[in-house]
Amino acid sequence: MQNLGKNVQVRHVMNAQVAGSTNVTGSEIDMQGFDGVMFIADIGALTASQVTKLQAIGSATSGAEAAFTTDAVTPAMADGDSNKLLVLDIFRPVTRYLKPVVERGTANAVINCVIAILYNVDHMPTVDHSTVSQHSTFVSP
Repeated sequence: MQNLGKNVQVRHVMNAQVAGSTNVTGSEIDMQGFDGVMFIADIGALTASQVTKLQAIGSATSGAEAAFTTDAVTPAMADGDSNKLLVLDIFRPVTRYLKPVVERGTANAVINCVIAILYNVDHMPTVDHSTVSQHSTFVSP
């Protein structure tokens, strides 16, 4: 593997969300052709006593939502974890369609965005998803 960019597909699956304590669901991804996905939630300011986690929900059919599995969720962030990431890596999910959910409870949490990195693709190289504006690769001599 010469570079990661040709072996994965990166997608923007959730826009920024202002401070709040309600759950936010991201865009659906189709896992066909990929073995795994890593969801990365970029979390902003957290208010003391918040309970913020990253979960995945899934379904066998597009547009449907059901609990993915009780294990597909990160531990809650600490109150001092403002401006840190939540990472949820799912290898060989039991459902074809997945959505990330940032669970926010008790007190406010800001969501900057959520990114999905799909990996172990059946056919390489991958093509950029429509949520990617520009993609450059640089190789040193």
